[in-house]
Amino acid sequence: MKKHLLAFALIATTLLGAAQTAPNYTGADCAGNPHDLYAELDAGKVLVLMWVMPCPPCVGPSLTTYNVVQSYQSSHPDRVRMYLCDDYANTSCAALNGWKNINGLTNATTFSDPSLVMTNYGTPAMPKMMVLGGTDHATYYSAKVTVDPNTLQSAINAALAATSIGEPNALVSDVSIHPVPATDQAWIDITLSRTTELMIDLHDLSGKAVQRIHNGPLPPGTQRIELTTLTIPAGMYVVRITDGTELTYRHLIITH
Repeated sequence: MKKHLLAFALIATTLLGAAQTAPNYTGADCAGNPHDLYAELDAGKVLVLMWVMPCPPCVGPSLTTYNVVQSYQSSHPDRVRMYLCDDYANTSCAALNGWKNINGLTNATTFSDPSLVMTNYGTPAMPKMMVLGGTDHATYYSAKVTVDPNTLQSAINAALAATSIGEPNALVSDVSIHPVPATDQAWIDITLSRTTELMIDLHDLSGKAVQRIHNGPLPPGTQRIELTTLTIPAGMYVVRITDGTELTYRHLIITH
């Protein structure tokens, strides 16, 4: 339970003041491999993007990020990836790869593409890092200049928890909330693998519970839960779905 509360608190904290979703990127890395950021997030990947010049002050934060990402490779193989990006795509791939290898970032995937410059992802900084995850393509952590390894690890854990759908024996195989944004009413479609007692709550970004949406048994298959949003103030919220063991989050935007 403490781990679940920590994950939720982190989501609420890191989303506050951050972009509600990250822009998509479709292009190729420095090895010529194609990428579609949204497709990778939808497939359950957690992407850690690090923008560098490259420059000497970038080495420390990049190494911190790289070491945290590498720590997941045995427990979550190929689920957490580090993308090392040139800040304004004005450094050649050869130079960026050389800097990467000299500084021990061997397994990071490099990009030098104008479509993946840091200004497309918020305020620039040097270096700049973001953790992206979930089928709603959310930002779980954004850091500038320095990177705190404990906060980074907690952000990755929260993103992994939110992207557990589709794993073997997962209770929740799909969640969608519509319309986006909601005005007077929203519908939550949840696909369950088995009958379960499910609790669904709405929280604001400070972590405060706003409304109990559902508490009780639901059968397997896709179930639709109705939420009246007419009296809820406009803003961004977090829908928390749990059976007491597994935990899934989705974001809800309300406008009036």
